[in-house]
Formats: sequence, structure tokens, C-alpha cells
Amino acid sequence: MAQKYACDDLRKVEGKAEELVSLTLEVCEKRLTAERALSPEDVALSSAVMTVRQSVKTFLAVTGIPCSMANQEK
Repeated sequence: MAQKYACDDLRKVEGKAEELVSLTLEVCEKRLTAERALSPEDVALSSAVMTVRQSVKTFLAVTGIPCSMANQEK
């Protein structure tokens, strides 16, 4: 029974991680598709978003959480 709860908890973590990545990518996309020249901050934002995404994938892999996000881009 405890194992079921642990599995449910891991799935919640995975869901929140995917939500975080989706939100950061959405913010970045909105900023980068604005009809204006890209500022240094915009370029840094896109790099930061990809770093967050990779960090989340690494966290999920290290903790052994089976997730679709970590397996999407192998």
C-alpha cells in the first residue's frame, strides 16, 4: 500500500515538473514572438528556459521517476 502512495507521489511530482516546463516555455514563446527586436534579456530567457527543462529532465532521471518528458528527446 505504501508503494502505491509513493508511486502516486512520484506521478504528482512528474506532473508538476511538466507543468513548470510548459509554463516557462509558454512565457518564453510569448516574449520571443512579440513583433520587436530581441533584447539580450530575451536571448538569455530562451537559454534559461532550456536549462530549466534539462534540469527537470535530469532530476526526474536521477530520482528514478518514470516520465514521458525524460523519454521524449533521447
